[in-house]
This record gives sequence, C-alpha cells and structure tokens, in this order.
Amino acid sequence: MSGATVVVGAGLSGLAAAHALVGRGIEVIVLESAPHAGGVIRTERQDGFLMELGPNTVRPTAQLVSLIQELGLSAEVGFADPSAPRYVDFGGALHALPTSPGRLLSTRLLSPVGKLRLLYEPFVPRGGAEGESVREFVARRLGTEAADRLVEPFVGGVFAGDASRLSIGDAFPLLARLEREHGSLLAGMIASARLRKPGPRVPKGLLSFREGMAALPRALAARLGSALRTGCGGISVEPRAGRWIVGHSGAEIEADRVLLALPAYRASGLVAGFAPEAAQALDAIPHPPLAVLHLAWPERALQRPLAGFGHLVVPSPTRRILGAIYSSSLFPDRAPAGRALLTVFIGGRRNPEAVASSDGELVELAAQDLESEGVVRGAPDPLRVTRWPRAIPQYERGHAERIAALADAERRWPGLRFLGNYRGGVSVGDVVREGLAAGADS
Repeated sequence: MSGATVVVGAGLSGLAAAHALVGRGIEVIVLESAPHAGGVIRTERQDGFLMELGPNTVRPTAQLVSLIQELGLSAEVGFADPSAPRYVDFGGALHALPTSPGRLLSTRLLSPVGKLRLLYEPFVPRGGAEGESVREFVARRLGTEAADRLVEPFVGGVFAGDASRLSIGDAFPLLARLEREHGSLLAGMIASARLRKPGPRVPKGLLSFREGMAALPRALAARLGSALRTGCGGISVEPRAGRWIVGHSGAEIEADRVLLALPAYRASGLVAGFAPEAAQALDAIPHPPLAVLHLAWPERALQRPLAGFGHLVVPSPTRRILGAIYSSSLFPDRAPAGRALLTVFIGGRRNPEAVASSDGELVELAAQDLESEGVVRGAPDPLRVTRWPRAIPQYERGHAERIAALADAERRWPGLRFLGNYRGGVSVGDVVREGLAAGADS
C-alpha cells in the first residue's frame, strides 16, 4: 500500500498518534506484535478484584479530558478524592505528606532545621554543576532533608528510579527552567501562576475508569478498526528510494512515514541497520526491572483504616518495597465487600535484584514491610505477581544527548519518528500529549 503512514507499536503513544493522524484524514496502519493493543496498560479482573498491572491512574489534563470526551468515555470516568492523603514511610512510621504551610510546620518528616532550610530557597544562588542530578539539585536548593525524605520517595514512585542518577534537566525540566529563568523555585512558581492563561476547566483528583485504565487504549483501538493489526510477526523497517518499506508477517507495506512507537530497546533493533547511532542511544537508556504485587487482606487485618492514595518509602536498609497504592480505597468496586486490595512495588533502580526472587519470597517481604509500617497484620492472599523485566525508562545523566541522537536520525531520515515514554515524560498524560502531537505534525 503506497502513501500510508505506518505506526509500529499499539501502546498508548502509538494509538494516540494514529488517532490524531486519522483525524487529519491520513491513511494509517498500526502494527502490533502482541495479540492485543495497550502496551503496558493492562487491567485484569479476578475473583471480584480489579487489578492494574501497569499504570494505575492518570492526572487529568485538558488534552486528556478532551480525548476522553471525543472517545465517548466520559460516563466511564472516575476520580479519586483529591484530598485523599498520601503518606511517606520514614523512621518506621507513616507520615502524611504535608499539603499546606500549616501541615508543613507540624510534620515530623522534616526536622526544625530542615523546615527552616526550605525557607532559605529564594536566597540560594542559581546554577549547579553541569549534568546535575535530581538529588543534587533539590539538596542545593531545598536542603538534604527535603531531597532524602520528600523527593527520593517521589522519584521511586514515578520512575522506580534513583534521584542521584536522574538528570534534573531531563526528568523534571520544569524545575530546572524555574531556576534558570527566575533564580528561585518559589519565585518561578509565583510568576508562573500570575502568567497562567485561563483555559478549560480540568477536574481535580487522579483519574481512572470504571473498568480500569485499559478502557482508554481499548477505545482508541476500537476507533482504528481494521487499521490496527495485532499479532504481527517479523516486523522490519527499511528506507528504500526515499520511501519506507515496513515488513511484517511475510508482507510488505510501502509508506511515506514511519512512527516507531515502541520501547527504546525494541525500537533499537529496527533502526540498527541504517541509523546505528540512534540504535546505540536507544540501547543506552536504562530500564530497571520492577515487580508489581496485588495482595488482598480481610478488612479486619488492617492496622489502620485504608484511607488515602497510598504511601512511598524513604530508602532504608529495613525496607524492601518502593511503596504501595491503596487500590480499594482509591476507587469503588476494586475489591469485594470486606476485602482490601493493595498494589505493591518492588525493585526498580534501588533494588533490581529483588525481582529475581520467587513469587512467594516477594509476597513475604512485601507483607513484612507493610506490617512493620503499621498498615496490615498477617499474610495476604496473593492475587497476582507481575514482573516487568524492563520497566520505566530512566532519564539519567546523558539522556539529553541520547535524545539528540534520535533527533539527528529523524533529520537524516525524513519520515522517521521515534515515539515513546523515553521521550517527553513517563506519565500517562505525557504519553498521550506526545502521541497526539506526533500525529498532528507527522
């Protein structure tokens, strides 16, 4: 077929890009090697429990809300209570994350000296070392306590990463820009609030769907219809005489454009033959392993009411988990009556070796940590242990140079586009934004 745009990969970024392309009247073919679309977004029901094997929620944006409305999913949307507390495990106890100046003053997460250090932030000179890490940046501007007790657990929750390895300019570019343009995070936030233009109202609270996050890629896939081809084997990409030849399952497609909406380590193999520098850059992006455990207890086994979003963990020799989401507290109908469902995360950059443990060992250490944190008592009913051998891409030092190598390959090979959560942000909202943008200008 001549003149088509081929999207390789039917994860959320590829589906969003294809959706935008179709909206522009462009002929699109989406190729996916798996038997189903959705990528890492996977929802399963088992014995009355609804389990998210990948992303659990998304922070709503105007763009995402508009897409949901366009797909006819508005009636399926649910929002978590925006006032639901989030906790940090520090010093053997759970502390509510402070959400106001008054709570910041009273929290025991920071010492009096640590709290005073926050107030000094506007007077800190701008400009750290080249390639500054997230931890170095936060420690320099807000102090070591804030870096260790607030930001490190947050990084573990978002990236399953290590704040001392992540690049501030790539992982959290907004913070780097606020310092660069305003000299202070506080001054930058105040200025940004003053300059913010009125826009569409965006609901507060994390968003999911009645039947789980998989509802979003499922609706996008349904819109694509026969343009989406799953179970495609032997996918290959080759530039030929100014066009692109995309092979799959013994057939060939001639295309004007190719969007590689794949994990970095899979996209690498498709371009190694004609863009080796890009392939090398893709291979260099770390993806540490992660285990996701879905564990259930009777509500009588809870040591405290399971109210709130969940908790993250300050790194400690006595803790093996990265954190837990209180799934049955966040949204209704995630667990049968009288039962509590927790989603627990183990591994990542902090403890990649743990993922090689047996299911039973992972469940046991998770239960031990949760009991010592004062969340539950006793052994859980293990519903599901999911291992992601290569999970969330890490925006570590040198990431900007890797992305620059991809941009250079795109310039050298017109019609080629790299797309994925290794570029532009790892959250569901970031992936949707980047996918739609790629479809709008490809």
